[in-house]
Amino acid sequence: MQQVVSEYKEKPTIVIFGSHSAIETGLSSKKMGLSNIVLIKKGRERQYLEEQSHLFDKAIVVDDWKQMLDESIQKKLLEMNGLIIPNRSMVVYLGAENIENKLRVPLYGSRTLLKCEDRTTNEKEYLDQYALLKKSGIRSPREISKDEIDIVGIDKEIPVALVKVQQADNPLERAFFYITSEDDYHSQVKTMKKKGLINDQTLEEARIEEFIIGPYFNCNGWASGLNKNKVKKHSLKNGINWLDLNNDPFKTPVVDWDFVGFGQRLQTNSSGFLNLPAKIQQQIGDKIKIKNEEIGHTMATMRESKMNEVVGSIPQFLQTVEEVYPPGMIGLFGLQGAVPINPKNNRPDWVVFDVSMRVPGDPAIAASPQMNSLTVKYQKYLPKGVYQITSPNDLPMLEIIQAFKIGEQYRIVT
Repeated sequence: MQQVVSEYKEKPTIVIFGSHSAIETGLSSKKMGLSNIVLIKKGRERQYLEEQSHLFDKAIVVDDWKQMLDESIQKKLLEMNGLIIPNRSMVVYLGAENIENKLRVPLYGSRTLLKCEDRTTNEKEYLDQYALLKKSGIRSPREISKDEIDIVGIDKEIPVALVKVQQADNPLERAFFYITSEDDYHSQVKTMKKKGLINDQTLEEARIEEFIIGPYFNCNGWASGLNKNKVKKHSLKNGINWLDLNNDPFKTPVVDWDFVGFGQRLQTNSSGFLNLPAKIQQQIGDKIKIKNEEIGHTMATMRESKMNEVVGSIPQFLQTVEEVYPPGMIGLFGLQGAVPINPKNNRPDWVVFDVSMRVPGDPAIAASPQMNSLTVKYQKYLPKGVYQITSPNDLPMLEIIQAFKIGEQYRIVT
């Protein structure tokens, strides 16, 4: 792929998978002066071809997502100097293995890391997201095997547990449910099977873990491919470590990543259900389908004293990823967690329960103060007529432009 992208003689065409974060990617690519093409499944084309058509230059409409792997489509994308920006929908519908081994079009970022996000991976073969978090020294929820569910209970070691099970009819979403005892687990499994939400196969692949009681935060960042191995060293003056903070971010960076802000998920229909009084929840809980299907996002902020620890977990994670899967993270990513109170010191803690190894698809964080502050850092790289960075997806576009400008585009693909 590095050889293929090095042979591109002109700027690339950004290839967008028509779901998840396609609109944000289309907006950023057009704003930064890059042409694009969107791949859309038939039946979903209206918003891309009608009200949002101004964001896309060309479109390919397919009957099935996996047609993206067809020789004819891949050949066309290569002829257009295609460069793919992966998102979660693409990983789910094409499959991480197909992306890694059958997709011959260059992809911005790491192909290998896409499969590490899967929750059903075999850790003996490679490190998945949970193993990477553990190796990074970042706290994650304790996993509970089906043989030890008896440790779950209001008066036991784990008061409440969360069962993460894939929906039987939707490969993109999971049918979370909460348990407070072993009997509760078996009762809810029986109910959810009857409702058609889960089946024996999805239950077999489910993960059970302690439920973290605290507000949820998606801690989102971007890692540069061009800046790897160019981290600026501290200089010692009068016994004090000094850093030149007014450096060129694409030449002598202090760090090779940026924090872009916090977001929170909106889920249906669990979000509405949890807003009801407990008495009403008990009355209707067995009569409706409680689903944790993601439907949107909101921007969030965090007090700065806690941000030091939470955002500080990013370089820990990136260092581990680079050691295990070189060249490491390239592009947008997100650490999704919660901030409970640690009973040992009565202070807020940071617990990560999921990692997004690609565009998080969280457009609300464009309003975060950290996102807006990056305009100052990258101002000299903005194309003519563009005066502000307004989206996390602007950062990959800026790096792509810079990589092609200096002839080092091979450093941003794998």
